[in-house]
Amino acid sequence: MSFNGLRLEYAIEGSSNYIAWKDRMEVVLDDNGLKEFIEMDVPKPTDATQADAWQNKTAKCERIMLEGVRDHIVSSLHGKATPYFDVEIINIIIPKQERSEEAGTQR
Repeated sequence: MSFNGLRLEYAIEGSSNYIAWKDRMEVVLDDNGLKEFIEMDVPKPTDATQADAWQNKTAKCERIMLEGVRDHIVSSLHGKATPYFDVEIINIIIPKQERSEEAGTQR
């Protein structure tokens, strides 16, 4: 099954597939013009038209992010203000050391 170009079997499960998930997620978000939303906390514009566009992009990015994680991680992302904070939470859940160790064993 595929959502926005990201197949369900590629959803992040933990440190064992973090690097592959991150690479795929970045490509999917970039392809959808949304990568900036995970690279920084994009502030909501004050102009009403731009704010609507921001809201639509934020919602789409959030949906793609939620489609790309397993259920045991989704609950940790619930209610976060922006997709940027989703990425920050994932980086807390999966410590950098574990991500680095797993990447080293996959090469």
